Order: sequence, then structure tokens, then C-alpha cells
Amino acid sequence: MKIIRYFFLCVEFLQAKNSRRRCKYAGGICFSGPCPSNYKFVGICRRRYSCCQR
Repeated sequence: MKIIRYFFLCVEFLQAKNSRRRCKYAGGICFSGPCPSNYKFVGICRRRYSCCQR
């Protein structure tokens, strides 16, 4: 199961150009660096930015 998750994280990273927009569509917020403790990591917005959801 973990391998599949890492695969999707890699795919997310490769598609990082559109992922800021996709993050917003998914109801996420882009944070620079890791997500705050009350948010969960759902993807990458761009280099060193995390897409997080409550």
C-alpha cells in the first residue's frame, strides 16, 4: 500500500505546475514548508510548498 502512495506523490511532484490550481479545487491550501499540525498533507503545490486540507 505504501508503495502506491509514494508513486502518487511522485506523480503529484511531476505535475506540480498545475497542482496549485488542483489543490484549490480540492479545497486545499498551499503552505510553504510542511503542513501545520491541524492540517493533513494531500500533495505538493510547487517546490517546497505543501497542499494541505483540514
